[in-house]
Amino acid sequence: MTEAITHETAQLVSNLTAAGIAPKQIGDSYHVVVPQGFRHADLTDMVEKAQLAPSRKHGTVVLSAVSSLLAYCADQAAQATGYIYADPDSRKIVAVFNDARLGTGWRDHRAVFEAELTPEAKRWLASNGKVMAQDEFATFIEDNQPDLQGEDATNLLTVATTMQAKSDINFSASKRLQDGQTQLVYNEVINASAGASGEFKIPKTFALGLRIFKNGVGYKLAARLKFRLHSGSVKFWYELERPEVAIEDAFKGYVDEVATKSGYTVLLGKA
Repeated sequence: MTEAITHETAQLVSNLTAAGIAPKQIGDSYHVVVPQGFRHADLTDMVEKAQLAPSRKHGTVVLSAVSSLLAYCADQAAQATGYIYADPDSRKIVAVFNDARLGTGWRDHRAVFEAELTPEAKRWLASNGKVMAQDEFATFIEDNQPDLQGEDATNLLTVATTMQAKSDINFSASKRLQDGQTQLVYNEVINASAGASGEFKIPKTFALGLRIFKNGVGYKLAARLKFRLHSGSVKFWYELERPEVAIEDAFKGYVDEVATKSGYTVLLGKA
């Protein structure tokens, strides 16, 4: 009799305990009551790592070419659940495969492409508007010769290399020509005295052929050449014509390509 009562009591305690720790839903939240001193252990990650593959796809892949981004997006086949976000400010294109397009989504499975400026684009942008002495300007133009395009750019290179060879010259005047270009009049100093005289024909503008972004196509940029005379020396600088527009247009080319070829809905903004 006593053993039966003890067994019934133990069963009752067990049932009460199981009922007490069973999760209870209140609205959209879930609750459980546990005795004081008990510790919660989440075994989800341990169980998942023991499997041959994760329970679902997640993580971020960083890609360096639009073609790679398109290939990865095609492999995920998430056109029905995902969006692609294009941000012109950060020049990033982010694909979110488990987005909230169908109502809800974890938004943690992504592919990112960031358009990075090429070294040559960085050089020209960094020196844009920078006033340079004659020899510094000549060295800069000569070092970046492969980026120069057109006849005016060729003339600019000739002027720069000639000036570099003639280090001891005094510039005395400048005059505007009918074709819009400028001539600089100079006297070459030989043995500390005035020697041969000559003229440099300075182009008003010149063109650059640059790859603005890595793994991208070439892009044409126009530049205006500026100079000023002071005490027999000349200072040069150039001003790129609205380079921000060229950068924006080059990035827009990537966005248009993704929108056309990916099959995903492309949104402008941050993911």
